[in-house]
Amino acid sequence: MTSYTKPSSNFDLSSPSPVYTLNSGHTMPIIAYGTFRSAPGEVGPAVIEAIKAGYRHLDLAHVYGNEKEIGEALKQVFNEGLVKREDLFITGKLWNSDHDVEIVPKACAHSLENLGLDYFDLYLIHFPVCWKHTGLETPSWGKSELGDTPLIDTWRAMEALVEKGICKSIGVSNYPLMLMHDLVTQAKIQPSCNQIEVHVYYQRESLVNYCLARNVSLLIVLIVYRLCMNLILISHIFSPPTIRFV
Repeated sequence: MTSYTKPSSNFDLSSPSPVYTLNSGHTMPIIAYGTFRSAPGEVGPAVIEAIKAGYRHLDLAHVYGNEKEIGEALKQVFNEGLVKREDLFITGKLWNSDHDVEIVPKACAHSLENLGLDYFDLYLIHFPVCWKHTGLETPSWGKSELGDTPLIDTWRAMEALVEKGICKSIGVSNYPLMLMHDLVTQAKIQPSCNQIEVHVYYQRESLVNYCLARNVSLLIVLIVYRLCMNLILISHIFSPPTIRFV
């Protein structure tokens, strides 16, 4: 039996925006501002206010359909001197219908153009599923047709983005345990993170421990409305006296 020594913490809580050091060597602010389901006309002002409030990590995705408006917001904060590009940590995501090897760099470039940026700090495979390409302006959704590009081939194309300096770090999102194992055992560049949903009612202990043991950081998505619905459902079924809503 081999001994195990717990690694030192990668957290730096001394900076104004506390950061975590990824396995790529780059630091990532530990709290991100998400833009999923942000309505047109609202997401730009919301991003600006988030930056004014101190957020330095923005979590974006092409399929959210709001990259161009966020790009205008970023242009405004840069022009006004609120922050510089290097002050921000920008996460982008590759959508399911853009997994083909020759499409990956085009999809990344398309998102960067929408945002008015030269690089991503972190770029993720959004879901571990390949759909047939439907165009960069029209990402597939709903009734989609499965593609045939293996996940590891998509990852190789992601690795090329790092080698070209287009992305500083790469990772995945919504990967379960077995697919994480497949990836870490085949990857030339290890995934810097796995973005997953975890909360008190969905703890995913095996997946969390697997990632942490391999120095793959976890970006935890806490979907507040879903958690509240779970609390409401449980309170109706069991009526536990200790549950309080705030």
